Amino acid sequence: MLILNRRVGETIRIGDEISVTVYDKLRYHVTMGVIAPSSARLLYGDACLRPAILPDGERFYLISLLTSESFRIDDVELNVNFTPSYLGAGPTRKRQVRIAVAAPQSVAVHREEIYLRRLELAGKRCPPMPFSTWLRQANLAVSSRAVA
Repeated sequence: MLILNRRVGETIRIGDEISVTVYDKLRYHVTMGVIAPSSARLLYGDACLRPAILPDGERFYLISLLTSESFRIDDVELNVNFTPSYLGAGPTRKRQVRIAVAAPQSVAVHREEIYLRRLELAGKRCPPMPFSTWLRQANLAVSSRAVA
């Protein structure tokens, strides 16, 4: 099991095809955005979630979780832990979310910045704009409107 801390807008890459981004964190829940290939199934509890389909055929899921809840993407389980915002001091959106990833040893799990650096070192083509960057920009636009 690998435990990673992520903030809003930061991403975890599972293998080469799945990315999990912390989309938003408000008081009692955190919203996760998942991009997975069409062959992947996302399970939350006993239910198989229905995705939005992106133009390139990938599936996009938006999941809202309470602390200590988990979901599965095929054979990878992700458990989310965080402190609700009313219990601590500091800005709500700056606090970290702890994500425990239980995956088979054959599946690589990386923070997105490490994944992109490994692609560069291997001489592979990096995506022009990671989805997490686009998501962070969209989230900042929404956040600035909410604050104003």
